[in-house]
Amino acid sequence: ITITPSVDENALPSGHNKFEEAIRKDLINYVNFELQRTNQIAKNVLADPSVYSIDSEAMQKELSLIRKYVTDSNEALNKVLPADQLDSNTFFLFVIDKKIVLGGSNRFRFFEFEAHTPEKQVIWDALKKHGLFASLEEHDKGLNEIVRYLIDEFEKYVKTLSAAEKEKDKNMREMMAAWNAYKKNEISKLIFGMTLYKINILNKYDDWLRTAFAN
Repeated sequence: ITITPSVDENALPSGHNKFEEAIRKDLINYVNFELQRTNQIAKNVLADPSVYSIDSEAMQKELSLIRKYVTDSNEALNKVLPADQLDSNTFFLFVIDKKIVLGGSNRFRFFEFEAHTPEKQVIWDALKKHGLFASLEEHDKGLNEIVRYLIDEFEKYVKTLSAAEKEKDKNMREMMAAWNAYKKNEISKLIFGMTLYKINILNKYDDWLRTAFAN
C-alpha cells in the first residue's frame, strides 16, 4: 500500500519544533495507511461474486454498509491538511474526522465474534478471503515502522538540543528520561515510541479538549 500524502509538504509550520512536526505528520500518514488497507479490503469484498449469492434484504443491508465505508474512506483519504495548519487545533479536528471514518471498519473485525446468519457468514468468508487477517499483520508492521521512525526522528532532534533545552519543561524531561531508559535497554522500543506518542499527541489532545470545552 502506498500511503496517500495527507499534509502539504510545500511549507513548514512556524512555532513548531521539527520533531513535533514529524510526529504529527506521521500520525496522519498512519491513519491514512489504515484507511487505505481497509478501503481496499472493502472494495475486494464488493467485487467478489460470492457476496451476491444470497438475494435478501439482510444481504443488501450488509453490502450497503460496506459500500458506505468505501465512499466515506475515499473521501477521508482525499482530505489534505495544509502544512500551515499542522501546528494548530485544526490538526486535532482533522485527525478526529479521519479516525471517525476509520471506526467504520471495526465492524469487519466484529464479524468474527457475532452469531453468523447466512448473510454474515458469506461476508465473513469474503473478508477472510480478501486479507482481513493479513491486513492485521500489516497493521502491526505499520505500527512498528512508525515506532522506528519516531525514535529516529527523536534521536536527530535530541542532537540539536543544548543541555538547558533538554530540561526546559516537564514534557521534555519526561522524553529525555524515557530516552535514557531506552538507551540502557530498560524499556522496549515499542514502549519508548508509545511514550513519545503519549507526550506529544495524547497529552496535547487532552489539553486541547479542556481548552475547547472551557470556551
